[in-house]
Amino acid sequence: MKNKIIETLTKAHFNKDFIEYIRSEFPDDFTPLIEEPYKYDFPDNPLLDLSVKDKVFTLIYELIPLKKFFDSRNIPDRIFYDSLDDISYRINRYYEINGEYGVTDRDALWLRFIYKGEIFDLGSLRFQKFHFSNAEIERQDYDYMPFSDEMKKRFPEGEPIINVHIQTDADLRPEKIDESFKLAHDFFTTYFPEHKYTVFTCRTWMLYPPTQDLLPPDSNITSFANRFEIIATNQNTKQALDRIYETSDMAEIEKMEKSSSLAEVAYKNLDKLGVAAGVIPRMES
Repeated sequence: MKNKIIETLTKAHFNKDFIEYIRSEFPDDFTPLIEEPYKYDFPDNPLLDLSVKDKVFTLIYELIPLKKFFDSRNIPDRIFYDSLDDISYRINRYYEINGEYGVTDRDALWLRFIYKGEIFDLGSLRFQKFHFSNAEIERQDYDYMPFSDEMKKRFPEGEPIINVHIQTDADLRPEKIDESFKLAHDFFTTYFPEHKYTVFTCRTWMLYPPTQDLLPPDSNITSFANRFEIIATNQNTKQALDRIYETSDMAEIEKMEKSSSLAEVAYKNLDKLGVAAGVIPRMES
């Protein structure tokens, strides 16, 4: 079992230091303290009560049944290994901050989508088998975005959709995005034909229309945003600042070296930053 886990981590291109950590620290006879941790709801999921080490070991162990799920759907191995990238990213991020391998409670909550076999990396983008949710559009606190009654009627609660997620280092060149959407349509119609999605949806700072004023006309972000019909917006700046600068602390932002033309101007134009949700109709086969 341990050898199978190490083989999985290697094929999924997990950090070599983390693989060595698992090789030396993961018990040969590991027995998870929680069976099928993602069958429990949050915030009462017992996964959150485990030690940092046991939490990581449990998540790594769960890659074995996850692979069986992919195999049961005849999903190609390369898609399985590519789709583990976000697990590796969050484990490494925890290590950079805390000096040990782990995941935050928030990350453990997010990763449920991968372990439930709902998120897949296909080309430059990440796609999630989902059902339309007003709560997911509107959310709460700093991330709140009002969703009109008109749009709620147009997009019924529970309608099958595909959510689009954008990784930090995603290649947003138009030809790569074209390829990703084609891959996604072919993937879901082949391996999840029962999920008869009606639209692709995306909720991100990149779609906020005023942000395009800060970008050159040939910007890859603008090209990506122009694919979507915008269905909701709100001028809250935190997500944009966090994505552009990895912090929303204005004092920190003002002092840091700016690594892009957008970073040079975004914090000086907070009225141009916000978040938006958009849709793209189902592709034709």
